[in-house]
Amino acid sequence: MLASKNLPKGKLHSCLTIDVEDWFHILDSPVVPGIERWPFLESRIERNLEELLAVLDSFSVKVTFFWLGWLAERHKDLVRMCRDAGHEIASHGYAHVLAYETGPSIFKADIMLAKDILENIIGEEIRGFRAAGFGITEKAPWAFEVIKESGYQYDSSVFPASRGHGGIADAPLTPYFIETRSGHLLEIPMSIVEIFGRRTSLFGGGYLRLAHKLLIKWGISKLQAAGRPLIVYLHPREIDPAQPHLPLSIPRQFKCYVNLNTTLPKLKWLCKHYKLFTMLDMVENYIRSFYLESKMIPVMHLRNDLTSGKLSPESEESIFSSDPKTFRSKLLLVERAMADFLGPFNPTFSTETEHSGIEANAKV
Repeated sequence: MLASKNLPKGKLHSCLTIDVEDWFHILDSPVVPGIERWPFLESRIERNLEELLAVLDSFSVKVTFFWLGWLAERHKDLVRMCRDAGHEIASHGYAHVLAYETGPSIFKADIMLAKDILENIIGEEIRGFRAAGFGITEKAPWAFEVIKESGYQYDSSVFPASRGHGGIADAPLTPYFIETRSGHLLEIPMSIVEIFGRRTSLFGGGYLRLAHKLLIKWGISKLQAAGRPLIVYLHPREIDPAQPHLPLSIPRQFKCYVNLNTTLPKLKWLCKHYKLFTMLDMVENYIRSFYLESKMIPVMHLRNDLTSGKLSPESEESIFSSDPKTFRSKLLLVERAMADFLGPFNPTFSTETEHSGIEANAKV
């Protein structure tokens, strides 16, 4: 990864994301109903989503909805309602499976099915993906390849800290490209700050519900000072204190049901005091900032041909010092990946960049 000195400082790129799940889509517990029972359970998604859409509209905020494919095919009108309100539609997989439990073939079938369902509903390409439970871990290093192979351009599944399930504790804290056999996948990890030397989240799920607004405000200022984006995430069930409660263990009940009545007030506070965008809009602005200030964005490589989930900390500068020709080739590939991601409007990539821009970066 490129050295932290190249991060764009003093800017806060921010987005709000909503993982569209129902009250019974809780992971990693034997008491959670299996998918065969889901059709027979009360659904509260319509009520909760309509309330969220009303709040977002009142603040003129556009967000990214990571839709679970199973829900989307049963609530097509709700998916279109989100799209028609100007929000980004992205994929949360189909059956809410943990990547590290399924294996590559089942995971690929799941996320491709979700992509097809969503694209058929809205008639547009689905570019973004987030795994259930942030379930891309060191036990599932193959997942990045599968996500890129399945046609997604960006992923937001890495939780760069320890947590109950999911998480890669030593993963980078800023967006970066992952080099795969199918091309570059842009990874947008969850926002993390350090408290007493420990990586901690304050910006989503139970973390957001537990944290006081003053602590959240402090965390956002830390992200801004470091030039890292703010990524907020929540679930529709988290604004619904009246939802049915599953007979979970006491620790899991605390994580899933504590402070549900605080989610909506905190959401309104965030919408009022911060500029929140869709993830796609946020990351496109972030990439442009990175390019204009450092002419590069971090690129990570999976070690040992995907047999390990560790992301290599090898920097592009170190590649240049050992092999300038390889460095120039890699830089050109990354700039093309950036141009591909940004679409037709890309004032930063040109033939001149291929020569003078590379030479300028070679001197870093």
